[in-house]
Amino acid sequence: MSDNNEVEKKTQEAAEAAEAAKKAAEEAEAKIKEAEAAKKAAEKEAKEAAKQAEKEAEAAKKAAAKEAEDAKKAAEKEAKDAEKAAKKAAEEEAAAAAATAAVAAKAAEDQAKKAEAEAKKAQAQAARAEKKAAKQREKRDRIQALKDQCPPEYKPVSTSKYFWCGLLSFIPGLGLILTILFSFIPRNRNFKSFERAILVYYIIGLILCLIALIVLFAIMPANPDIAAGITEVISAFGF
Repeated sequence: MSDNNEVEKKTQEAAEAAEAAKKAAEEAEAKIKEAEAAKKAAEKEAKEAAKQAEKEAEAAKKAAAKEAEDAKKAAEKEAKDAEKAAKKAAEEEAAAAAATAAVAAKAAEDQAKKAEAEAKKAQAQAARAEKKAAKQREKRDRIQALKDQCPPEYKPVSTSKYFWCGLLSFIPGLGLILTILFSFIPRNRNFKSFERAILVYYIIGLILCLIALIVLFAIMPANPDIAAGITEVISAFGF
């Protein structure tokens, strides 16, 4: 009897253990299902997040591409504007340089013409000067030839000789003596003629003074002071 009770007890315990194991299995299976559901939800969320991220990446890529295209277009536009500005500046600079070169060329041409005219003028002046010098040389040679052909007593006398001899001839007192000597002693007839002309001036002056003295003495014969004064004046001139 006691053995049966123990068997029943053990059977009951085994049944309870089996029931507990079944419950644990059911709980584990429920947990597994929950885990699978959570996994599926996580996978779904991950797929949705990946799709969202892919969409965002695609949108960002498109935005970046659009920005890059806009930046490229803007850069191309700026480059074209810069190229146009540079081309315009180069054209303006070239036009200014061409105008400056044209002005410089015209100035150089005018200067060349002026220099050519001056050269022609200088050449003409040089030709005239050469012609004049040739005429002077010809005249001098002709005069020199005439001088060489002249006899010694008819040789021309220089201006300086006339000047100094005339100056000596007009020295008071001594000038009269030198004039008389130069009128007869020199061999050159031209020089003697010059000195004789001065001697004639002396003679004319002496005659005029004598006439003046005769007139004065005839008018005022009783005034010895005037006669003495006239005598002193005449002696001062070397007569």
